[in-house]
Amino acid sequence: MFSNELHKLLILNIADLDEGARRFELLQNRIAGKIDALIEDWATPKGWHSTANWQDNDDAAVAPQHWVTGDKWNAWFGLEYRSGDTGQWRDGNDYFRLTKLCAEGRGGMGFRFLQNEFPKTPWKKFIQSRAIGFNDTRFVFDDEPSLFLPVRVDKDVLAKGAEEENFDEALRPLREALDYIHSIIDRFEALLTTMRNQQAS
Repeated sequence: MFSNELHKLLILNIADLDEGARRFELLQNRIAGKIDALIEDWATPKGWHSTANWQDNDDAAVAPQHWVTGDKWNAWFGLEYRSGDTGQWRDGNDYFRLTKLCAEGRGGMGFRFLQNEFPKTPWKKFIQSRAIGFNDTRFVFDDEPSLFLPVRVDKDVLAKGAEEENFDEALRPLREALDYIHSIIDRFEALLTTMRNQQAS
């Protein structure tokens, strides 16, 4: 379909598009709240710290208790967009967060390993040299540069959850990703320890 024909159809259906976008934004916000609850419910029994404010400002993260000192998070796993995604649709990114969550457009989402303990430049060089040690894991080394664990929610399962008003099954990949992070946390502990030793020498 030529773009001018598509533009014509968009205008002719402007009321339906407006109502659809409004309803979708409400649905997206509701699912974001479920994600926040999932992260908190996962972290609390494990004694991990969590920040769950994805619903309001795209901020959700978990960290072992000893990675956090007072209000300072030295290292953490943050729920983030795929590398290169600025979050702005004007930059060519997906418009809806759910499009990214379901990896149905240009982008995607996942948990990124981040740290605030070491200066940016030395850390960048360090992580580039050590990323190969994670080739046997589900983490990928991306252009940030960082170690990133992709997460994809199946849109059909999510649609069923919306119909049944229960998103537990649809959001299971997020919980499984957190479980996976927990299962290999020693690898990241070793990574941080090696960097500390290098900085001290």
